[in-house]
Amino acid sequence: MKPVRSLHPLLLERSYWRTRALALGQHQTGIIWTPRPDLGAPGVEVSEFRLRTLNGGHLRGLFARSAWRREHLTARIRTVGPASRLEIHEEEIRSGSAEFVLQEPAGRQLADRVLDVVLLSQLAAETDGIDSVEVDNRWDHGGSDAAVIAQQLLQDRIVSHSADDPLL
Repeated sequence: MKPVRSLHPLLLERSYWRTRALALGQHQTGIIWTPRPDLGAPGVEVSEFRLRTLNGGHLRGLFARSAWRREHLTARIRTVGPASRLEIHEEEIRSGSAEFVLQEPAGRQLADRVLDVVLLSQLAAETDGIDSVEVDNRWDHGGSDAAVIAQQLLQDRIVSHSADDPLL
């Protein structure tokens, strides 16, 4: 996926993000998974997740995947605003992908929201059955500035999907 708009070069400054990515390598997410069968559908399993941010706050969102296909999945990460409803795209899940939907906390600074998306991409990459991770930055899917920047940082290999080696 290509960014839907161009970014100012300073938003992708390697030294700025690499300094922050070092903290990601030392961070323990403290993730909690809660099954949410009320949000699932035939063939779609949904769980709610909560994880700790770098500065001690908490993020929440949904994870969905096919109930029939458990391996070799591509995970898509989507963000939604603080007042938006958390929901999954069932059609994409049924077609064999997985989805992480992150609800961005209100009042959080852009740099922190970018790191939240990178942190979630690392969690997604470590999830059983996930082979690849993409950040969905399309505005019609709820893409935010943070998602656009995080996707570009990962694509340009400024930061990594790997929690063991957040720098490339």
